[in-house]
Amino acid sequence: MMPSAELKRLVRYFYDPSPKFDEESGASIWLLGKEYKTSSLPPIITTDREDVVEIESSTDSHDPSEATASTTEEAAEHTTGITKEDKDKTRDSIDDVHRVEGQNLPSLSNDPADGGWPHAFIDDFESRIWMTYRSNFFPIPRSQDPAAFSNMSFSTRLRSFAEGNSFSSDTGWGCMIRSGQSLLANALLTLHLGRDWRYKIPKSISEPHATEPSISLDSEAAILALFADSPTAPFGIHRFVSHGATSCSTHPGQWFGPSATASCIAALTPQYPAANLRIYSTPSTDIYEDKFRSIAAASATDATITPTLILLGIRLGLDRITPVYHEALKRSLTYPQSIGIAGGRPSSSHYFVGIHNETFFYLDPHETRTALPSHASPAEYTPEEIATCHTRRLRGLRIADMDPSMLMGFLIRDEADWEDWKRRLNEVPGKKIVNVYAKEPPVPGVTHEREGAVDEVETFDDEDEEGDDKTEKGD
Repeated sequence: MMPSAELKRLVRYFYDPSPKFDEESGASIWLLGKEYKTSSLPPIITTDREDVVEIESSTDSHDPSEATASTTEEAAEHTTGITKEDKDKTRDSIDDVHRVEGQNLPSLSNDPADGGWPHAFIDDFESRIWMTYRSNFFPIPRSQDPAAFSNMSFSTRLRSFAEGNSFSSDTGWGCMIRSGQSLLANALLTLHLGRDWRYKIPKSISEPHATEPSISLDSEAAILALFADSPTAPFGIHRFVSHGATSCSTHPGQWFGPSATASCIAALTPQYPAANLRIYSTPSTDIYEDKFRSIAAASATDATITPTLILLGIRLGLDRITPVYHEALKRSLTYPQSIGIAGGRPSSSHYFVGIHNETFFYLDPHETRTALPSHASPAEYTPEEIATCHTRRLRGLRIADMDPSMLMGFLIRDEADWEDWKRRLNEVPGKKIVNVYAKEPPVPGVTHEREGAVDEVETFDDEDEEGDDKTEKGD
């Protein structure tokens, strides 16, 4: 019998009811601490699940006819403030989506001229590094442990028969790894290139890129090279899987949970000093300042805070996020220290980077692309290869439908960042997600957990997350 998780995905593939939305509230759009104003409801389309919305930017619009183009564009400019020049700048962008035409369309969208997303917001979203499933990479041997095979998802077990004793693709099981890679890659991008860095592409990536605007290929390529699908890449999937097998009892083909992914990031990052990034990782809602400072300190004799990525493994409820934490979770993506959230649902992880009203925007790893190669020099990466790590297509998931287990990331660069982050944590409405205490409790097992938190916020455990139905896990 097909496992229930697989059956649900099959049903959702054929049955796609349109989600309902409230009227536009005028709320700002936030993306990793950046605010974008909006005054009109963006065009929204449905996707392959009833609890997910997909949003198209103005870059996906077809050109209006000559007879109506002028009138339509003038009306759109008057309503949204988006000029014809702004729209022209976006029409040559890459769209990774294969269009579906005919009578059985899976979704419908409004004309973007009726109110598109702010151009600056879409540019910012596209500039985030997007890690996805990859195929045709150097084979990862399959574990010989019989339990490893039984703990794979049903679809992954079927694919493993075809691939034999190794995996040359992570399709079906690597989505949490890819979400974790996205989180780490964007932390490095922000740290080394700055939060205001923007990805730019040639009008045609097949043209000689020397005549096109610079896309900072060397700088961005140097970061992407760390995540190449090769055993030699410091943060490649081969390294993640190797650490998962030896330290987390999570083998190739098995779904990585948030805690296993956090463990990989914490273990692999110190092995690459050029990243200039420390890691404070905890499967808890509590942060201890003495421990943080000991990790972030420049040296044993210099207490200056150096760039440190805080990874918080949290579980905000049982089956759904407890509503009292909604505002705090939404507010977290407005912090300038935010590096996003890896999570989504137990069997399908995403990388969340933005928020508008009740919808969280995410980068979806569930698209298989050819392996990102490892080159002798970052300068050898082509524009086409770089382009596979970016997308302008927005996807969104309502907070009420998000899984409560997640991995949150915050980049603390210096003392000012640390103090500002602590202040913001104390100003959130509703229940706080994170508490900062001066010192770590000296007695093992003793915490300062606030009253009532046990029933609402749990430290996650991948074994608890999988339970007795591991065969239903997968992407």
